[in-house]
Amino acid sequence: MLYVDGMNGLISHNETVQWLYSLVGSKFRLVVKTALKLLLVFVEYTESNASLLIKAVNVVDAKRGKDTKLWSNITEILDEKDGVDTELLVYAMTLINKVSKGLMLNVCSISVCSSSLSFFLSILFLHRIVKI
Repeated sequence: MLYVDGMNGLISHNETVQWLYSLVGSKFRLVVKTALKLLLVFVEYTESNASLLIKAVNVVDAKRGKDTKLWSNITEILDEKDGVDTELLVYAMTLINKVSKGLMLNVCSISVCSSSLSFFLSILFLHRIVKI
């Protein structure tokens, strides 16, 4: 997979990650799709980027107000009732899975963690942001 030049610069500049996450809340489908893809590349680049994305999400959602739930831009995609866009749903869920996997790898070693633990952490993560 090809990575964007200057990924280390992006890692050290959390404001850019915040901006990308804020674009996920755009009303334009192509902008949302591109932002999700770029965030996926960012999270896949190294496991520690998952925590950087979480930090960016916390900042962006905190700026939107105290009534805003964390990961609100992603949950709006998942909650969309009219004109369900399956491609955006897949990208949103993939991002959630990659972030939960990145968090899991920061908590325990790969040899200890199983796929069932990964699934369990994904469910807990979804429960926290979507309240399923």
